[in-house]
Amino acid sequence: MFALRASSSSTRSALRTCPRLFASFSSTSRANAAGPVIADFLEEDSGPASATPFNIAEPPQVDGPPTAAGGFYAKSNMLGLASRYNQPPRAATRAELPEYKLHCRSSRNNTIVTFTKPDGSTIAWCSGGSTENKFKKANRAKFEAGYQCAKHIFGRILEYYHGHENFKLQLFFKGFGEGREAMKTALLAAEGDPIRPLISRVTDRTPIKIGGTRAKKARRG
Repeated sequence: MFALRASSSSTRSALRTCPRLFASFSSTSRANAAGPVIADFLEEDSGPASATPFNIAEPPQVDGPPTAAGGFYAKSNMLGLASRYNQPPRAATRAELPEYKLHCRSSRNNTIVTFTKPDGSTIAWCSGGSTENKFKKANRAKFEAGYQCAKHIFGRILEYYHGHENFKLQLFFKGFGEGREAMKTALLAAEGDPIRPLISRVTDRTPIKIGGTRAKKARRG
């Protein structure tokens, strides 16, 4: 290594002392350095056309509309989704049906039955005094008056059911009069056969007194 350094330093000192020798040496080194570069370029230029970096491997294709590849949104899947949404509407289940209400209020003076919509608006009603027999006074609270009320309201419910949408029925009882038992008897008889499948719930709304004020004195005799 020391020998190489000494030779290079001696060469540089000789070139500095003789300018002509330095000029000839620099031109020779440039020619020797440019020779391999030009030779490599000529070899690359004289090679086959496939070796050039600008070669087109395939002929150009005509540009057209994009096509969908296979996947979730393929044409077959889209057809399946379309067929699914084109199916006829599903029939409503019993839990989804609107719930109409039938109220039976039976007191010691009268029996009143009312058929209402889910929002509470009245569709039909009947009482012991508005039946075909037109019961009067205390007879409006008897068993026969309550039975006639039940038959009349059952007919109105069936008439409304055949002319409107399907629905289910909730039955409410209030009071302990004879009309309460008359309603239950009519519902279990032949007159109640078309109504029983519509009933989904039976509720007793009779208020029960717990404590409170003093009860009314019992009637004598």
